[in-house]
Amino acid sequence: MKTSRAATDGYDPGRLLNALRCQLRLRSDNGLARALEVPGELIQRVRSGEIPVTPELLIRMEEVSTWSARQLRDLMGDRRMKFRFEQVRNSPVGEMISEIYATADAKKAL
Repeated sequence: MKTSRAATDGYDPGRLLNALRCQLRLRSDNGLARALEVPGELIQRVRSGEIPVTPELLIRMEEVSTWSARQLRDLMGDRRMKFRFEQVRNSPVGEMISEIYATADAKKAL
């Protein structure tokens, strides 16, 4: 019986998040968000594909795990040789991420 390569090929940030959760021995995305010190909503939106994995998030993942940024990018299927911050900063995604952080900060203040 042949296995489908579609499950392991292509861009899939969920695969990266799952591997990171296993490596850190976390049971949920909320636990992963706490470990990365980011709002849980950000992890949810990355997993659903609404928001790409940003360079800042990738750096934080590298700090928390024992994996390099290249290994993390390989896990999610990102095969580009370079990643430019402007691709995220100067787009609606940057505004969406700012809103997520603002909402999370407002909830903490309550």
